[in-house]
Amino acid sequence: MTLATGEPEVAARKRERLTGSLRGTATRLATVGDQLLVALTNFGLTIAIGRAFGADELAAYGIGLSVGLMVQGLQRHAVTIPLMLRTAEWAGRNRGGVVAEQALVLLLAVLAGAAALGISYTSLSRFAFLAALSNAACLLIYLQLEFARAFLVKIGKPLLLLAGAMLYAAAAAALSVAALKGMIRYEWMLGGLGATMIVHAIAVALLARSLAPKQGARLLLADTKKYGGWAVAATATYAGYNHLPLLILGAVAAPVHAAIFVAARSLMQPLQILLRGFDVADKNLFAEAKDGKRAAHFIWRLVGIYAVVGVVFGAAAGFGAEHLLALAYGDKFAGHGAAVIAWVPAYVLLSISMPLESLVYARHRFAGYFIIRGIASAVAIAAAFPLVRLYAEIGAIAACALGWLIAVTGTALMLAWKRNA
Repeated sequence: MTLATGEPEVAARKRERLTGSLRGTATRLATVGDQLLVALTNFGLTIAIGRAFGADELAAYGIGLSVGLMVQGLQRHAVTIPLMLRTAEWAGRNRGGVVAEQALVLLLAVLAGAAALGISYTSLSRFAFLAALSNAACLLIYLQLEFARAFLVKIGKPLLLLAGAMLYAAAAAALSVAALKGMIRYEWMLGGLGATMIVHAIAVALLARSLAPKQGARLLLADTKKYGGWAVAATATYAGYNHLPLLILGAVAAPVHAAIFVAARSLMQPLQILLRGFDVADKNLFAEAKDGKRAAHFIWRLVGIYAVVGVVFGAAAGFGAEHLLALAYGDKFAGHGAAVIAWVPAYVLLSISMPLESLVYARHRFAGYFIIRGIASAVAIAAAFPLVRLYAEIGAIAACALGWLIAVTGTALMLAWKRNA
């Protein structure tokens, strides 16, 4: 009788484990697919804008992209990560408040974008207006995509996350084709992207089946109070050597220099897409390593592998810089292959940083990590002003590379010292 009772229980546990395994596999595939699809879409958008429009539009889009990613960083650390750390049961029970919190974040972004557009319109500068419009569109895109990654996985709808990425990719592809054929202006292209993300936000909100504005406001205030300081620190210590040199370049030099900066940077993005795909899998393998020494050895081996991949890719891009620019943008940026070559060291260092980040989080070395990144940002910003005035886009790229060098070298030394101590 005991055996008869036990067999169904064993079978039920096996089915439960199998279901959990399949659910976990579906979630991983959806999240990795979402990130790769969005990254490839953004890469294609940059190329399409560079080919279809002039230097002002490409420079404006690059600035909007940087601003969108910086604000997304604030959102990730203050709102998204806290949501990811809460239980699925909590998220399901409070989904109306969670969606309302995101609606408030988007509303604030829209209001900020509208204010920037109003100010830029009165400045009588078309480039300022294009930059403000790009900021508004990129804020909608990146804030909504960041929220969807956390919320849809948390409520057990990972395949809808992939569907949302496909919607964004399809809209971007259609708008890019229309722009390349001369059917729409840059402003209409951005408007189409923004409208797509509003539809995306409405669709995600409908999944909640409820909206609790008061609870959303309380959640936003609580998250901002608890995590806002860390969010600002994390974003500021990264943006200083990753995004701010471009903003400085756009402020003190002609838009064509910012356009060259963005055009050259986009040609290095396939390396980042490739390695981020590897990094997702490698972080999962790292999480399974129980032994500390074995895990550390695994990470240092990855540092070497990622460095080799970065150097090989960078060498190929550097030697073929002029051909890559011509292939991507036609003759618009002919003679500026030096900007692509200048990006190579920065992207090799970025490659190395990915596995190091895993070890930082595993050892909880956040204070030292943020201090090192803060120093790197401060040096990069200070160096950017004279370098930009002397060497324009090459100077801005050099400031980024200098910041990456300090951040990666400092982090590696901190981790190596801890290992040998």
